[in-house]
Amino acid sequence: MLPEEGVNAVRVVVGLLVRGEYEELETLTDARRLTAAQLAAALERHGRDLISPPEAAFREIEAAPAVQEPSDERAFRVDFPLWTAQDGRSDLTLGLTVAEVMEGVWTVELHGVRRAAGGTAH
Repeated sequence: MLPEEGVNAVRVVVGLLVRGEYEELETLTDARRLTAAQLAAALERHGRDLISPPEAAFREIEAAPAVQEPSDERAFRVDFPLWTAQDGRSDLTLGLTVAEVMEGVWTVELHGVRRAAGGTAH
């Protein structure tokens, strides 16, 4: 189960994504995997308008432990479903890892936006 601090990190990332604040996301994640331009391009390819998910979606986050170095970090891999104005809960998911790097300090690494059916937006 993802700790509440990890859920809050996911909530912040999804909020930035929905608002199109890609530069802010790039800064937040230190552009470890995706730049603002890559995020924007991935979402533009789908031609859908992201909306905020219902609060229940954050209570239902399924997370798997992620293997990261150093081993004293608590890290979780999350595939979070995205919501669009066109579809409601869509077939797009945001892949990310949230990790507690020191007590109470969490980092986020974005892996990409992809279709749940296996296709990838990035």
